[in-house]
Amino acid sequence: MSEDFKSGFGRRVKELRELHGGSLEEIAEDAGIHRTMLGKIERGEREPSISIAMGIADALNVTITELTNPESFRTPEKEQVIEDAEIMDELPIDGSAILTGVEQTYENLDTIDFALQRRGLDPLAEQFDEYAALSTVIGEFFASGVAEASDGLYEVNAGDFPDLISTGKRSGVPGIEVKVAMETNQPKGHLPKPGMYVVVRYVLAERDKTYERDERKDTAWIWEVRMGRMDEEQFNESDTEGDSGKTATFSAAALWNFDCVYLDPDLIPYARYESKDAEALRAVQGQETL
Repeated sequence: MSEDFKSGFGRRVKELRELHGGSLEEIAEDAGIHRTMLGKIERGEREPSISIAMGIADALNVTITELTNPESFRTPEKEQVIEDAEIMDELPIDGSAILTGVEQTYENLDTIDFALQRRGLDPLAEQFDEYAALSTVIGEFFASGVAEASDGLYEVNAGDFPDLISTGKRSGVPGIEVKVAMETNQPKGHLPKPGMYVVVRYVLAERDKTYERDERKDTAWIWEVRMGRMDEEQFNESDTEGDSGKTATFSAAALWNFDCVYLDPDLIPYARYESKDAEALRAVQGQETL
């Protein structure tokens, strides 16, 4: 951990403790550490481990991201969920589950980035040789968030199709496959499998959400989530050499027929879109190809 980061972390701990109203002794006890250690952390004299930092965050009733990196604390806006999407009538969940999926993705990614930053390493988005690996991580975090907010109706089906399956709590709960793609790319799979899908698309922007098309930075931001059903004939099959064995790609028409259930208009990566462009925004929400 750099000296600047360590001192900044200490100042933030002290600031939040004072806002919380707890004494050094009280917060240290709740965090499971000695008050002397907490005092040294606040003064920037002691480097906290990940477990200690998480204990302090719990004691202060904040997330680890709020504690460690408040200027980049990321949370999706409720207004970015499209509550009246027709596809939601076919599902036992509502827009809050989609919002939780995005929120948990951000929180988990930011927690990992904190751990990497503490060790002087690059953010997670720069740790992979292929972005497909980052997409897989995003998909797993998103699925976990949706399951968590499903009132016990869904669980993650680790390593199998579909990604989200019914817990059996209620009958008629459809399985949901989670697919992730970067920017304007179409999601891919090993085989064309019909069923219900949720497609998460993201861009790589600055930590402060500054985004310029064609410039990939180090922080993954979800710009769109779509949901719909796929039939086998809606996949484009390909045997592209070097494509990691992936042979089935969503057709563009199929994806645009999905309902948009979440949209961050500041991050849309299409060429004709400009910030505050109401026509382009309506096109995305209205399932028109940009």
